[in-house]
Amino acid sequence: MSKHPFVKKGNKVKKKAKPWAFRFARFGHMANGVVYLVIGLLAIQTAFSRGGKLTTSQGALYTIAKQPFGFLLLSVLVIGLIGYACWQLVRTVFDPENMGHQLKGIFTRIGYLFMSSIYIGMCTSAIRILLRARVHTSGEHYQTWSAKMLAQPFGQTIITIMGVIILIFGVGQVIWGLAGGFQKQLKKNEMTRKEWRYVEYIGKFGMSARGAVFGIVSIFLIRTAIQADPDETKGLDGALAEVAQQPFGSVLLAIVAAGLIAYGVYMFAEARYKRLNF
Repeated sequence: MSKHPFVKKGNKVKKKAKPWAFRFARFGHMANGVVYLVIGLLAIQTAFSRGGKLTTSQGALYTIAKQPFGFLLLSVLVIGLIGYACWQLVRTVFDPENMGHQLKGIFTRIGYLFMSSIYIGMCTSAIRILLRARVHTSGEHYQTWSAKMLAQPFGQTIITIMGVIILIFGVGQVIWGLAGGFQKQLKKNEMTRKEWRYVEYIGKFGMSARGAVFGIVSIFLIRTAIQADPDETKGLDGALAEVAQQPFGSVLLAIVAAGLIAYGVYMFAEARYKRLNF
């Protein structure tokens, strides 16, 4: 990384962010990876009927809190998740990855904003856990939100639009993952050939699984708008439960769970090798 405090962007000279901001963002990527690892591991336990439980990100935070030194671990994780939420806001507002102002870029940046809201919610849940307050599951949270939204003028339309945006984001994640587009953001020159190959496979699998889960969540959201029924809204746990109820559900859930674990591992790679241009 250049030590010069300024970088050129087009014909403009843009001041570079402070080193602590980069470290904060990278730590946020690691925290995100930990959450996805825990969710995936618990879902795999469910798939193989070994006492696991389909869980939300909030449930994953509870699991972390119950471990030895859980209070300390969760406190550190909160800081990391705040960093990741801030990074999503930076991607939305300042567009460091040059997504642009075309339709595709706008939808992508709206997706970043949505992700930021999710991680801000996770931080809030983690803080409530630290304060020993009750935390709703993601399904309960989104059902409450959708009920309030449906009571508003144009509420069904707004929910439908959000469902479509999330669906586009999920499909885009699958396409981007399978095409290996994420590799353009990594510092290949700092990786060995073996690391580059492993990150490629893990990233493709992990992003595809994550995109598929978001796709399922979006379908429930659109169904909520069409039927005007907030009970149709599902969070991450509901999406995983839907997978488990399909034919060969345990196998499908195990595959999706393995994909979420892969995404968690990939986030560790991003924390180390991703180009952060802000």
